[in-house]
Amino acid sequence: MYKTIIFDLDGTLWDSTKQIKNVWSKIAKNYGLTINDNEINKIMGFTKEEIVEYLFCDNKKNGEKFITECQEEEVVYLSKYGGNIYSNTISTIEELSKKYELYIVSNCQTGYIEAFLSYYNLNKYFKDYECSGNTLKDKSFNIREIMKRNKILNAVYIGDTDKDYQATRQANIKFIWAKYGFGICKKYDFAIKDIKELIQLKLED
Repeated sequence: MYKTIIFDLDGTLWDSTKQIKNVWSKIAKNYGLTINDNEINKIMGFTKEEIVEYLFCDNKKNGEKFITECQEEEVVYLSKYGGNIYSNTISTIEELSKKYELYIVSNCQTGYIEAFLSYYNLNKYFKDYECSGNTLKDKSFNIREIMKRNKILNAVYIGDTDKDYQATRQANIKFIWAKYGFGICKKYDFAIKDIKELIQLKLED
């Protein structure tokens, strides 16, 4: 049996799209940019570099400034107001922590995971976390980094996008698709429609 579960954040534990859109829309006006819901959904889970390429392919310097400003404001906003945490998430995490070691790896900025954990008082359930904002590396690297520094031999990763699946293949671990999230995955090792299904799921290595 697996003893370690590594979670994605956006589209897996919560949906902060509405809150992020509020922050980004306000700042975007200063850049002559309009961002709709579809664009926000598409770039959730992207690294900073990928977002700049998508929104500012012709002016990356301006894009870097815009993203930095947005991400700093996101952390402040989410620390104060939170996001839309999925139903059953808190109770499921509490239950899983009795049986598994829990971690988070996300393609987000420094402070974003901390805002989530602090707002919902979940720090005590997670042993460690990592993000691209800290390492400037992609998700597969950060999964391997979490495993290396915590001496994890094997793990399963739960995420909602094909990019998450690809990261797990590169990190050589199993993937659980959160079907309730943002993305569509054609390949996965397990799939769930509600996070509470993890409690009963038989995770065999």
